Amino acid sequence: MSDVTDGTSLFTLFLTAAALIAVPSIILASKKRQDEQTEEKDASKDEGGMNDDGGLTDMKAVSAKISVLLDNARNKFEDEYMDLKLRVTIPALLQLVIQAEEKTPSDQEFSRDVLYNKTGKASEVKGKELENLDQCLSFAEWAYEPSTKELEKSLGSCGYSLLKHEKVEEAGLVGYYIAIDPEKKTAIIGIKGTSSLSDMLTDCCAATTKQTLDHSFVANDDSLKEISAHEGILISSNALAKSLEPFIKHLFLPLNYRLLLCGHSLGAGAAGLTGVLLRSQYPELIKKNSLEVISFASPPVLNHKAALACLPFTTSVVNNSDCVTRASLNNVEVLFKILQDIQTKLVEAGMDPVDRKSTSAYLSKIKSGKSGEMLMSTEEGFDVIGKAQKGVSIDDPDHLYVPGKVILLYRKWQDRKKRREELEAMEQAAKDKGEKFVEEEAVKEQEPLPVFCVRTDGVADPLRLIEIDNDMVMDHLTGSYHTMVDGLK
Repeated sequence: MSDVTDGTSLFTLFLTAAALIAVPSIILASKKRQDEQTEEKDASKDEGGMNDDGGLTDMKAVSAKISVLLDNARNKFEDEYMDLKLRVTIPALLQLVIQAEEKTPSDQEFSRDVLYNKTGKASEVKGKELENLDQCLSFAEWAYEPSTKELEKSLGSCGYSLLKHEKVEEAGLVGYYIAIDPEKKTAIIGIKGTSSLSDMLTDCCAATTKQTLDHSFVANDDSLKEISAHEGILISSNALAKSLEPFIKHLFLPLNYRLLLCGHSLGAGAAGLTGVLLRSQYPELIKKNSLEVISFASPPVLNHKAALACLPFTTSVVNNSDCVTRASLNNVEVLFKILQDIQTKLVEAGMDPVDRKSTSAYLSKIKSGKSGEMLMSTEEGFDVIGKAQKGVSIDDPDHLYVPGKVILLYRKWQDRKKRREELEAMEQAAKDKGEKFVEEEAVKEQEPLPVFCVRTDGVADPLRLIEIDNDMVMDHLTGSYHTMVDGLK
């Protein structure tokens, strides 16, 4: 990415995608203002912006939305970040990230890769576990299928029969299906993720809220009778748990069926919270250990203690820099703290644009792109990240995390840079020979980059940071998750 201005626009898109889920309480705090903007967008939706398919296509609309969300975020934190110049510090942060990758030699281990590797136990996923993970990803993906006939066909190929296919287009509810395999005595509840504007509204309708449960969702621990959770997804999960009641009471429990909840994105968050609610409502599920959640790309949905208490029955798979898995108010605060340090560095360097001289210095720096002098070294940058994370409380009841065991899949930046250098060398060789070089074809001929796996939990350092990366939105898609799971084979 040679042009920092283009990169800033791309980063705006990335951060907006995260912020649409990440700043739930901010959305409620500015509900009136957002309603007015929604009416304006509905009146002119043919001109671009977010449409009924949930797309983010118009860059001006995206830029306006991120500005509103981050400005409102500062209001949430009262006066602490009111002096933070977002339009100055965000481009400087983006440039710093690009420079850190560019200036690190490919024969040297990248600090980012070290951060991932040390966050948990490096481990292989293989055999039956890998097969199960692959199949559960398909179960989660099939929840997006609008055709009941096609869904029946897909499930039938795995030996499952469809009992119910609930398709909803209403904020506060999620679509889902129920399927059973009588031989395995297993019932799947596949929960649909975000694929429409109404789903996006469910994502955004969310201050952190508390709920007192019927019983603790963990055996012999009454302190877990109350949880703090993502309000919008908790609303959907309560509705889902209620709709599942007749199946669980009159079919699955009497017949000793095992329950498997799967979902992606919003569906993953709902799967995690519904699992908690069902274990609370039906203690037999705890006694028999007959409920499991396997989710992909879950947003942070539970407070620290509750998220860790899900370890025995929930597995959350996170792909690389997936922005939705980092989309939390606490991570927005970590970002603000990082930007504060960047702003301090700009002031010290005479690049805080307050007059003609400092504005010229700032613009010259940004224009220098990846080749310019770094505002701080990579080591200093990771120290800033560590300090910012320590400055944000893990146990704050408003701070939410991805639940259960986390399987963190990632590719190394070091390998990515080596691959880029190989492609550049191939392009130069073709140029020297007067031959045409087509990068897409060259990439297809190369082996995929290796996939690494770390077993950790939702409070791991890589998940307590909105990672700025070209792939942070693409990493959220089910296709990217399939690619990474396939990379483990």
